[in-house]
Amino acid sequence: MPLKLMTSSNASTVQKELQQQLATLDMSICGSCMANANLQSVRESTTKTILQAAKVIFSFSSYVDGKLMARSSGFLIDWDEGSKEGTVLTSARIICSKYTALTQWSGTDEYVPDAEIIAHLLDEDETTVPAILFRYDKHINIAVLKVNLDLCAKIPRFSSDINYGQEILVLGRDERLNMTIAHGCVNFMGPTTYERHHYLFTGCEPSIGGMVIDFDGHVLGMANFPGTAYIPSSIVLKCLDMWKKFQCIPRLHIGMKLSPIKFLDPIHVERIFRKCNIDSGLIVKEVSHGSIAEELGVRPGDVVDSVNGECVATTVELENLIMRICENHLDQGGAIGSCMDILVGILHMRKGRKGPRHTLSLRLNVSDDVEVFISDF
Repeated sequence: MPLKLMTSSNASTVQKELQQQLATLDMSICGSCMANANLQSVRESTTKTILQAAKVIFSFSSYVDGKLMARSSGFLIDWDEGSKEGTVLTSARIICSKYTALTQWSGTDEYVPDAEIIAHLLDEDETTVPAILFRYDKHINIAVLKVNLDLCAKIPRFSSDINYGQEILVLGRDERLNMTIAHGCVNFMGPTTYERHHYLFTGCEPSIGGMVIDFDGHVLGMANFPGTAYIPSSIVLKCLDMWKKFQCIPRLHIGMKLSPIKFLDPIHVERIFRKCNIDSGLIVKEVSHGSIAEELGVRPGDVVDSVNGECVATTVELENLIMRICENHLDQGGAIGSCMDILVGILHMRKGRKGPRHTLSLRLNVSDDVEVFISDF
């Protein structure tokens, strides 16, 4: 059968296809928020910040029996020049084989810590190397990986300063290893009854495991599931410190789902103040069935205003305080599985009115496992 001669038209098409494979002429790359008009005034300086951060943002894939299980972004938080070993922060979703989309409180998510994890490097050949799972926590949904790599980049600095409403960027990588860039702000909102207490929110689509930064390049946290949630730096840094000291992240399971008065609409805050003479604290949305809190009479609508004498206005403040209490407990010789008492200031609400304020002593177990919430409905 005679060979079909390539026409000049066909040759031109092939040439164009080959050209489009060049990084300089690739038009298939999705655009980012940096083209938005409202970022034009800071585009030049912010682009420099993004390109600097990009050098330490990687993509990871996990496999079980050779089958792809999950993908996640992650970013370098430490590097040893002698061993060439990098420490990467990412989401525990990289080893999650089954998760419950409806609520994180069910405790039914399944993890495969011995899954094969591959790091996709950023060299010209897009080399892949093994990544070793070093630590992970199912409750916080955070993981640390170890990866061998050469580095010519600056490790980013964390900042624990939270300024609600400030503009942020969420950086990650897609399946082609291209950068993903989303623009948002730290939202005036707390977690819903389906989300964990340690989350803040960006208002933009996250890249799971990606870096949340301000326009100066300071790391404000790590983007995570669900929705627009991210784990703020204060929680991340405390987790890393706990792992270093105790090889675990101790917590107290308080048996309540809470929501801050602070983030309600001012009309609602004013009404609560008129009716109850309070304008700060955490509203009890649900109480876990069979918990100590339920046994001591805590009910939905009550308000938690202090823990061990310290006022709490947001759930992130509460999580930081609880972790600090647990840290002190272990420093003083306590252990995982032991019990400790915490004093919780409660304003009881009955029939729409403020009842007496009580200080309840909750005897709770110090745990390093995921908190499971049991609902009555």
